[in-house]
Amino acid sequence: MRIGISPFASSKDVALELATAAVDGGLDTLWLGDGYLANPDFAGWSGGMETMTELAWLSGALQSARVGITAAVLPMRDVPWLAKQANTLHRIAGGGFVLVTAPGFWRQDIEARGADYDRRGPTYDGALDALIGLLADDRYSPGPGPDGPPPVWMAGAVATMRKAAARGLPYQSSRALPDELAPIAAEFFERGGTKLAHRVRVEIGDHAVQGEALDWHAVTGSVDEVVDTLGRYRDLGVSDLSVIPGQDDATSRTTVRALVDEVVPQL
Repeated sequence: MRIGISPFASSKDVALELATAAVDGGLDTLWLGDGYLANPDFAGWSGGMETMTELAWLSGALQSARVGITAAVLPMRDVPWLAKQANTLHRIAGGGFVLVTAPGFWRQDIEARGADYDRRGPTYDGALDALIGLLADDRYSPGPGPDGPPPVWMAGAVATMRKAAARGLPYQSSRALPDELAPIAAEFFERGGTKLAHRVRVEIGDHAVQGEALDWHAVTGSVDEVVDTLGRYRDLGVSDLSVIPGQDDATSRTTVRALVDEVVPQL
């Protein structure tokens, strides 16, 4: 199971510190979400920056890292421009960019872009078809690189999982603890799904503070407890885990160090 982190921090320097510690320690992917309006759960360097720009910076600073957006909300995106950005970033990252896409979660973000939140599902389906075509079209600059376009994944709720299985695309679930994920994972594989990924908040310690606007269902506790829980994700078929290690510097540092030094070696 591949494990990566989102380097959420209070400043640019700490974000780079966390990313460097993770990559040097063998956590080979740096993930960032796709927000639009200000959100107290994702302030500043804790997820509030423009995603593709920050990922390009991280890729330049840590050239061995895979980078990924989780997830590009297609109903509020300019799809041809996103295709150009994605192919560009895939080249900057040496073929190591993952483009996770989603119909969206935050109503205020989608409506601020002038899209219909209640029709985001059909809008997403059409946008995804267009995006996949544009990524592979060498008439558009820069077009796919020598290794082809970036891999496209799907993220969202159960309806999106079923579409991902039908399309033969990887599916990234989020926020669910293993018992909650188990029936979703089982259905995904029963429907012929191949690659299952997951995004979850993990904090090493006695207590994880929940966000103001979103219950993260955090994996928290001692090193042994976290090893056990992450192992359960692997047993469910999760092959790619995206970790939010905390939303303040202290918990992020502690969690990243524990993941590198103790959790991953035990897994």
